[in-house]
Amino acid sequence: MIDPNKSQVSNIPYPTHGGNPRAMAEISGTDPDKLIDFSASINPLSASGCVSQLLLETPRLLREYPDPHCSVITERISEVTGVPEDWIRVTNGSTEMIYLLPHLFHEGQEIAIIEPCFSEYEKSFMAFGIQSHSIELEANNGFQVSPFWLFSRLDTIQQLGAIVLGNPASPTGKLYGDLLPQLQEYCERRDLILIVDEAFIDFSSPDNSAWNLLNRNSNLILIRSLTKFYSIPGLRVGYGILHPEKIQKIAPRQYPWSVNALAQAVGAEVILDKTFQENTRAWTHHERSFMFQALGSIKEVEVFPSDANYLLFRIRDNSPPVSLYQHLLSQSLLVRNCGNFKGLDERFFRISLRERRENQELVDSISAYFSSCNRDQVK
Repeated sequence: MIDPNKSQVSNIPYPTHGGNPRAMAEISGTDPDKLIDFSASINPLSASGCVSQLLLETPRLLREYPDPHCSVITERISEVTGVPEDWIRVTNGSTEMIYLLPHLFHEGQEIAIIEPCFSEYEKSFMAFGIQSHSIELEANNGFQVSPFWLFSRLDTIQQLGAIVLGNPASPTGKLYGDLLPQLQEYCERRDLILIVDEAFIDFSSPDNSAWNLLNRNSNLILIRSLTKFYSIPGLRVGYGILHPEKIQKIAPRQYPWSVNALAQAVGAEVILDKTFQENTRAWTHHERSFMFQALGSIKEVEVFPSDANYLLFRIRDNSPPVSLYQHLLSQSLLVRNCGNFKGLDERFFRISLRERRENQELVDSISAYFSSCNRDQVK
């Protein structure tokens, strides 16, 4: 049975999000135990060593209510990031924070989202009747942003209340360090909130965080995730960095005990593991360079530079994107088609980085697909 949450594109059920390999295996008739999932951007390195030990604590943690204030993990996040504790709100994954954001706005205000961007932002604001405007960046321009062009577009939105930007953006992996100070100045002039999604910032470097550029600005909100970098997506733990007055507004809207005890315990420990952090960043840089060059050697695709643990590429020629997707699935390789991202179409695919053997298998399969297409054209 096809999940109703999946979108139908050219009669092929592309998932709305990545990371549901068993459902895709069922739909495609692929063995789920053999399917290699490149669709979810999760750290493929084994979780920090402390996780195994903490899992032994599960029986005890299940018998206790979780700390409703997330005190320990909040303290640890503050210790590691240098962000004051009263600026931090821990949530059930970064998505819960995204769905708390609309409570900061009043009726009639509108939102601008710099696209492509994580689709849950638009959905969260729509659920509260807040209109969103898409500012779509051009792939042909490498998703660059001209401040003059951007601000002239934003000037036309009279009831603008906030701007949303990914850093690194999803699915492009692009950082916007040069734009952020100018964007913040623009927000200050218009009294706007600047929401920066930094769910993947740890794969790049904390030095690239907007917090370092725009320290303690009352109109700045950062959205962070622990689950992707620390390879614990099943536990659901993330947090927002925002002014204490804004936390006071959203706190009553957050469900009690929304962050379970195990997620708090694991999150509070993994964030201290500096060795894991350094190894992950070094591995990400190395493997991303390999994949960028390997995919770039396939003339039929264009690969975009990234500062995250994933790469975006698009098909250059007229080869049907669905056919590539089907071919990879037939080889037990699941990628993320990006046709449902604003500003992109079905020709765009995102692939997460995995171990070298699996990455090479993906590159070989993509190369083989286009070689086969070229042979058929010659015939």
